[in-house]
Amino acid sequence: MIVESDKDFPELRKQFNVWRKRFPMFTHDVNQIEHIIEQHIQNFAIAGVGYRQTHSKSYLERAQRELDEINRVLATVEKLELMAMLSR
Repeated sequence: MIVESDKDFPELRKQFNVWRKRFPMFTHDVNQIEHIIEQHIQNFAIAGVGYRQTHSKSYLERAQRELDEINRVLATVEKLELMAMLSR
């Protein structure tokens, strides 16, 4: 899963529930991952508000960095998910 814009956030939140059901032993870890991603979503929203107020490109760059961080976390989780599935 790759997050390209804020339109993908609801689908991402649904993915947390899928992970909880698929890996019931790791609900604490899923909660931590959810918290990390929610922080990045919140920072993305703050950067979006800053851009609307000032029209400064630095806010757009900050928002893009937050999306990149979300995608980095998701890539790591997908690798862990693959390892968990292969270890069965």
